Amino acid sequence: MGYQESWVYIEPQWNFKYLIRAYEQAEAAGYYKLFGAEPLSVIILKRSFGKIPAGKKLLWVCGDRCFHNVSGIFGRNLNILGKLQVIPIEAVLDMNDSRLDGIHFENSTPSENPYMKRYSVVDYVHRMKQAQSKYHSER
Repeated sequence: MGYQESWVYIEPQWNFKYLIRAYEQAEAAGYYKLFGAEPLSVIILKRSFGKIPAGKKLLWVCGDRCFHNVSGIFGRNLNILGKLQVIPIEAVLDMNDSRLDGIHFENSTPSENPYMKRYSVVDYVHRMKQAQSKYHSER
């Protein structure tokens, strides 16, 4: 047991939208109020981190370490094919890493630096829905 932060990475990347939908369903059901490791940020890499190439999207998940697996993060809301990895944050960087300079986790305002762009999950969901609505209204 204990607190853990992790990245959730999925390939193929077009499945990332299903991670977001599973998050929305779990949030709407109150799952994160009871337990689970909650996705708090969406990270878009601007440079490669280890084996993860630039341009990839990740979820930054926080919570009890025993929930850092697919069912602990999304409850029973995620059923997709693809390769999903839960990567402990300390395997990628430490909290004093200069690659985090300029990235702000305490609010919903997007932030970025030369290595990554960060959105709160709530803000990312809102932006995704706005883009989808705009697409449908233009058709």
